[in-house]
Amino acid sequence: MRFLALALFTFSLSAWAQVTHYKVDPTHASIVFKVSHLGFANVYGMIGGVDGKFTIDEKAPEKSSIEVSAKVETLNTMDKKRDEHLRGPDFFNVKQYPTIILKSTKVKKSGDNYEVTADLTLHGVTKPVTFTFHQMKTGKDPWNKFRTGGETVFSVRRTDYNMTYMSKPGEIGDDVELRISLEGIKDEGKK
Repeated sequence: MRFLALALFTFSLSAWAQVTHYKVDPTHASIVFKVSHLGFANVYGMIGGVDGKFTIDEKAPEKSSIEVSAKVETLNTMDKKRDEHLRGPDFFNVKQYPTIILKSTKVKKSGDNYEVTADLTLHGVTKPVTFTFHQMKTGKDPWNKFRTGGETVFSVRRTDYNMTYMSKPGEIGDDVELRISLEGIKDEGKK
């Protein structure tokens, strides 16, 4: 899922830094989802295997970009049987659609945050999504690498992505909340 590169936009760079390229740190990036189960409770899960890149242009934020992906096979709701069902043809159909991809089409700075419009490809369907990416921190880590990071929360309708199994009112929720948390390491090889 080249999906969560949203973190591109969450970094305050020093005045001299015009354009900074980052690689997503997959060990510090995640997608957490929440969906209603029959209206009784919410089920939470995580999708890992997050990879990607983003570019932050502090002087011209509209030139910033992000592209992230995630591997649906890593889906985990802490219940093996449910996870197998979610990976199957009733839901994600991992064999046919192994990745989720998020790729920005428009970025606008808003205070310390970024307003992002992106194409989200899920279950073979691409739809535009808009969200606010919240800046968290930018700076050197204890290993002297330059990092930045942040997160966003937004919802999608699973039926918009042809995931219609048990989608009637009172069944499994149509609205799925996605929380994407990204951390990127400055790509020293790119200028």
